[in-house]
Amino acid sequence: MFSKLKNLDFSLLIIPILLSVTGIALIYSLVFFGAESDLALKQLIFFIIAIILMMIVTVIDYRIFSSASWYFYIGAIILLILVDIFGKTSGGATRWIDLKIFQLQPSEFYKFVSVIFVASFLSRRIGRVKFYDIAYMLVMLLPPLYLILVEPDLGTALVIAFSWLMLVLFSKLSKKQYAIIFSLIILISATFVFSVYDVKPFGLLLKEYQRSRVIVFLNPSADPFDRGYNVQQAIITVGSGGIFGRGLGHGSQSQLRFLPKPETDFIFSGYSEAFGLIGNIILLAAFLFLILKIMDISKLSKDNFGYLVAVGISSTFIFQIVVNIGMNVGVVPVTGIPLPFLSYGGSSLLTSFVMIGILQSIYIHRKKITF
Repeated sequence: MFSKLKNLDFSLLIIPILLSVTGIALIYSLVFFGAESDLALKQLIFFIIAIILMMIVTVIDYRIFSSASWYFYIGAIILLILVDIFGKTSGGATRWIDLKIFQLQPSEFYKFVSVIFVASFLSRRIGRVKFYDIAYMLVMLLPPLYLILVEPDLGTALVIAFSWLMLVLFSKLSKKQYAIIFSLIILISATFVFSVYDVKPFGLLLKEYQRSRVIVFLNPSADPFDRGYNVQQAIITVGSGGIFGRGLGHGSQSQLRFLPKPETDFIFSGYSEAFGLIGNIILLAAFLFLILKIMDISKLSKDNFGYLVAVGISSTFIFQIVVNIGMNVGVVPVTGIPLPFLSYGGSSLLTSFVMIGILQSIYIHRKKITF
């Protein structure tokens, strides 16, 4: 069975590996002198496990995941419920199950489960999706989304919601359905904006303290010494890297701990300080190549399930990349979304490589589809 590995798409393999190795080196340089100096070693262990998992998933026929989508969904719901009951609380959030060996974050794994579940359902209806199909999938999305939001984990909830929306939009809807969906998106967005800026009568939807929080959330410079402090420091850190960067372990912002959460939420700022503008261009080029490669695989797939899975995975990566980098440079609100393959986090790294594994499976089995 493992003879299939000789047919791997090595370009799809090399980029995640290079990004992960860079992330491990960066994490080591950012936390070496801190209390959490062992984080790089932990990330290295997760990286090795992630590679093994990816290889296992690669040799499995990806269509099996469609058949097992309900089991994945139910299993994920159970894990999310267990988080509420037995979860470990850190930083005001209860997102992890302490397995002693490592901290399991079920909401991260649900990113993958959501793509599999929604793609499996829509693949059997692509080109003839009805509004009640969309409504059904929305109802099925609400329980896990609610459990994730009460942790609270807004960032992961947004990733899942975005990938769900992209899967629906790429299911070859009718022109009427596209018009109605985009109209609803515009209506909901406009209502939210009007309520934030107290436009009558929409201002009644939010209380004043809620409106104040949202404004600072959207514009950290409105409260630079409190809620907006982290973003301001991240922006300074990005700029301090200059053109060529200061090198690993030599950044003043990160080494003097002005940069908050340098190994997770704000790792892009730490990367920018170390490698500068040139490094950022290379990083963005690597991410762009990865996304384009995933899109190519969606086109190569000979069945609807493989096509939609590739669309869902690319949407998941795109949203995380754009939002994480955006919040590091102050153009997107901070939502605690990791940068794929670079940010510290075992659950995130494992999930990312499992998704790469299923993409490899789609690529390997592209010529063996039978109907």
